[in-house]
Amino acid sequence: MKQLMFDFQNLFINNWKIISIVVISVYLLYSYPDIKQGIVDGWMGR
Repeated sequence: MKQLMFDFQNLFINNWKIISIVVISVYLLYSYPDIKQGIVDGWMGR
C-alpha cells in the first residue's frame, strides 16, 4: 500500500502538466454548451 501511494505521488509530480491539461480539456468539453450560450447571450445583449 505504501508503494502504491508512492507510485501515485511520483506519477502526479512528474506529469502534473499533462494531467492538468486533460482535466481542463474534459471540463471545457462538458461545459461547452453553457459557455457557448453565455457568449451568444452576451453578444446579443440578452
